[in-house]
Amino acid sequence: MSISVNTTRPLVSSPLASPTSPTLQSSRPQSIRKPLFPASRPLRPFPSVMTSGIRTATKKPIKIIEPPKNYHGGCFVLNLTQAELSRQD
Repeated sequence: MSISVNTTRPLVSSPLASPTSPTLQSSRPQSIRKPLFPASRPLRPFPSVMTSGIRTATKKPIKIIEPPKNYHGGCFVLNLTQAELSRQD
């Protein structure tokens, strides 16, 4: 009894597979599809962002929250309410 081995390659439908025979798709004209969604346009920046370059000269410096000078620990807790934290001086 002899076993026959099929040496032909299976049909692969992947576009990444190397073609073993000329494909019929190349002779078919490609239809040009209309996009489903319109092209997006860039968003305009918010007015506060747009004018930030102009106001930088008159803007107050940022206050940095630091631990007390004699504190040598790794972290500290701010015991402030939301109103105290967002206070504008």
